[in-house]
Amino acid sequence: MGSYLRRMSIGSRLALIIGLAAVAGFVALSWGLSSSSARALREQAASSMQQQTQQFTDSVALFDQSLQQQSARFLKLFQTDGLAPPFVLDADQTMEINARQTPLLMDQRGVINMDTQRVDDFTQRTGTPITIFARTGDDFVRVNTSLKNDQGARAIGTLLDRNGASYRALMENRVYSGIATLFGTPYITRYEPIHDAQGRVVGASFIGVDITEDLESFKARVRALSIGDNGYFMIINADNGSVVAGSDSEGHSLNDVLDVEGNPAFKPLFEGQRGLFEYQLANQDHSRRTTYFMQYPDWQWIVTATAINDDIDGQIATARNWSLLIALGLALAAALGVYIMLRRSLSNPLARVQGMAGHLASGDLRQHLDSHRRDEIGALVGAMNGISDGLRDIVTRVRQSVESIGHASGEIASGNMDLSRRTESQAASLEQTAASIEELTATVRQNTERARQGDAMAEEVVTSAREGQQRLGRAMVTLRDLDATASKMSDIIATIDGIAFQTNLLALNASVEAARAGAHGRGFTVVADEVRRLATRCSEASADIGQLIRHTIEEVTTGNAHIQQSGEQIEEITARMERLGLIVKEISHASEEQLEGIEQVSSALATLDETTQHNAALVEQSAAASGHLDEQARRLGEVVRVFHLPA
Repeated sequence: MGSYLRRMSIGSRLALIIGLAAVAGFVALSWGLSSSSARALREQAASSMQQQTQQFTDSVALFDQSLQQQSARFLKLFQTDGLAPPFVLDADQTMEINARQTPLLMDQRGVINMDTQRVDDFTQRTGTPITIFARTGDDFVRVNTSLKNDQGARAIGTLLDRNGASYRALMENRVYSGIATLFGTPYITRYEPIHDAQGRVVGASFIGVDITEDLESFKARVRALSIGDNGYFMIINADNGSVVAGSDSEGHSLNDVLDVEGNPAFKPLFEGQRGLFEYQLANQDHSRRTTYFMQYPDWQWIVTATAINDDIDGQIATARNWSLLIALGLALAAALGVYIMLRRSLSNPLARVQGMAGHLASGDLRQHLDSHRRDEIGALVGAMNGISDGLRDIVTRVRQSVESIGHASGEIASGNMDLSRRTESQAASLEQTAASIEELTATVRQNTERARQGDAMAEEVVTSAREGQQRLGRAMVTLRDLDATASKMSDIIATIDGIAFQTNLLALNASVEAARAGAHGRGFTVVADEVRRLATRCSEASADIGQLIRHTIEEVTTGNAHIQQSGEQIEEITARMERLGLIVKEISHASEEQLEGIEQVSSALATLDETTQHNAALVEQSAAASGHLDEQARRLGEVVRVFHLPA
C-alpha cells in the first residue's frame, strides 16, 4: 500500500486527500444534520402527539358541547310539555317509593311523585330517559323516572350520590352536565335544579342522551390512531384509571402497572392536566416509551398518545443512514471531479515537465514547452524553459571556454618553465644575500655588545665622578670649618697679645715700684723682669703664631678656591660623562634596533628563500597542473559534445 501511494502522481494524491477530506467533511456534516434531525424528529413526534391529542380532545369537546346542547333542548322540551310550575315541595305529606318515604313534589298539574305517564310519554317520543328528584333535607331522592334497570324495574326511591359532581352542582344551585354510565349504557346527562315560588331548590330534573354509538365511534377512532409503527392512543377513566379504549390494556386499570424500577408507571397521568413523560414498563419487549396526555375533566377522561422510542430511533437511524449515503455519494462525486480537474490542471502539465526534465537529463537541450498559464504550474514551466535556455547558454560558453582553456594551458606551461628558471636564479641570489646578511649580523651584534660595555663603563665613570664631587664637597666643608677655626685662633692670639701687653705693663710698673722700694724690692724686681721677659716672649710667640695662622688662612682660602674650581670642573666632567653615557646608550639602543632589523631582514630573507623554494615547487606543480588542465579541457570538450544544441 505504501509503495503504491509513493508511485501515485501528485494530482492523484491531492485528489485522494481532498476526497478523503470531502468524505470526512460530508460525513461530519451529515452526522451533525442527523443529530439535528434526531432532535427535530423527537420534537416533531412530541409535537405530533400533542397535536393529535389536542385534536381528538377538541373533537370530544365539540361532541360534548353538541350533546349538552341537545340534552338542554330535550330537557327544556320536557319541562315545557311535562311540567307546570310553580313547584311546591310538601315535606309533611310523603309517599312511599321502594320502601322509602319521599316528600311530595307538586306542580299545577298535580303530584309528580310516581306520575310515570309524564316521563314515559316523553321518553317514547324522544328516546331519552327522564328522572325527577325531590329534595329531602340535604339529599335528593328519585321520585319519578322513565329509566329502568336490566330487570325492567324503574330506578326510583334511591338517593343521588353525595360524592358526585351533580350533587355538588345542585346544592350550589347550578346546572350540571356530564357523562355517566347508567345500567351499562353511557349517557350525556343534564341536571337542572327545580325552584319553588320563593326560588328555593326543591328538586331537580334529569335527562340522559344515549351516546353508546357515538362512544363506540370514538373508541374505534382511538384504536385506529397510531404514532409511528407501534405507537397508540388511549382513553383512560380518570376516576379509576381503567383504559376505556386503545392499546392492549383496554378494560384494565393502569394504577397497578409498574415500570422497570418498580414505581407506578402512569402516576404522572393523574397528577396534572397535561404533560409529557418517558417510562419503560416491566416485562415488555419494547424499550422506553414517551406518552403525552391531556385531561378532559367534563367526561373524567384522560386522552393519551404513546410513542415507542425505538420507532423514533429507527426513523432517526434511517434518516442518518440516508444522509450518510447521500454525503458519501456527494463526497465521491466531488473527489472524482477534483481528480479529473487536478489531472488536467496538475498531473498532465507535470508529466510534460517531467518529460522535458528527462530530455534535459539525457543532454537534449532543444526542448521547449509552451504554456499560457499564470499559476504555479505556469511558473514551473517557465522555470524549466529558463533552465533549458540557461543550460544551452552555459554549454555554449563552456565549449568556447574549453577552447580558450586549451590555448591558455599551453601558454601557462611555457610561462611556468620560464618562471621556474627565474625562480631558481632568484633562489641562488637569495642564498648569497642571506650569507652577507649573516656576516653583517655578526658585526652589528659585536658592535652592540661593545656599545653595551661602553655604556656600562660610562655609567661607572659617572658614578666615580659623582663620588669625587661628593668628597670635594665634604673637603670644602672641612676647609670652611678650618677657616672659621683659624679666625677664632686669630682672635685668641689677639687676646694673648693683649694679655702679654698688659703683663709687660704690669711688669714695668712692678719694676718701678721695686726700684722705689730699694733693697726690699730687689727680689720683686727680678721677678718683674722675668715676667716682662716672659710677656715679651709670649708676645713674640703670639706674633709668630698669628703670622702662621694668617698664612694658613690664606692657604686655606686659596685651597678652598681651588677645591671649588675643581668641584665645578668635576661637575662639568660629570655632566659631560652623563651626556656621553646617554649617547652611548642611544648608540647601544640603535645597535640593538639595527640588530633586530637585520635579524628581521635575515628572517625575511630566510622566509623569502623558503617561499622561493616553495614557489619553485609550485611552479613545477603548476607546470604539471597546466598539463593536467590541458588534458581535462580536452576531456571536458568531449563531455560537452554530449549536449545537443539547436542549430
